[in-house]
Amino acid sequence: MQIFIDTANVDEIREASSWGCVSGATTNPKIMSQEEGGYSFREKIEEILEIVKNPVSVEVTAEDWKGMVEEAKEYAGWDKNIVIKIPMGSEGLKAVNALEREENMRTNVTAIMATNQALLAALSGASYASIFFGRVSDMGYDAAEVVRQTAELFKLHQTETKIIVGSVRSLMDINRAFLAGADIVTVPFKFLKMMTQNPKTEATIQEFNSIWKELRESGAIKLETTKQRVTPTSLSFVRR
Repeated sequence: MQIFIDTANVDEIREASSWGCVSGATTNPKIMSQEEGGYSFREKIEEILEIVKNPVSVEVTAEDWKGMVEEAKEYAGWDKNIVIKIPMGSEGLKAVNALEREENMRTNVTAIMATNQALLAALSGASYASIFFGRVSDMGYDAAEVVRQTAELFKLHQTETKIIVGSVRSLMDINRAFLAGADIVTVPFKFLKMMTQNPKTEATIQEFNSIWKELRESGAIKLETTKQRVTPTSLSFVRR
């Protein structure tokens, strides 16, 4: 079970990574477009890699498999931790087959909406298969059931492809995805932040701290020791 952060915002990645519970990052063209313009794409990705030091998905935008392969080679040359995000489809599967089996590059097949698509991604050799939880739900299907069936198939046939769940839109999506068998859930920073918070947690901590503060201020509890320490020089006997 792992959590990736789904953003290209360096400040968000740095903060989330400092918690010690983020194991990677995912980006896509839409996420990259949300960053302020005028930046170098390569420098942005390298800055993310310097923080995460784990898998970072970078998506190709070519629409034919040969173009995807060429684009992937360029990105993969930037760092060993880059995973190439390839769109689901026949052209994408050709690219995955070439990259994984001929170029020894890790791929992440993205925009998967159904178990049969995830199955094809795995058989083509993909390292990761990304199921879009929220968008599956938009079509009226049970996204958790799609993840569950995929996980069951992968386990039954001992498939090495890891299931990433993306397109999460609530904290419940995260819980349901992991319970359904997802290996990884990639989470926007706003939801990661929400996961750390709960009104009852905050009230409980405040209660404990207030009681402790009152006891310290009244002198009922002291941090320093009240007992005299016994040292060799304070002993009254003389060795014989």
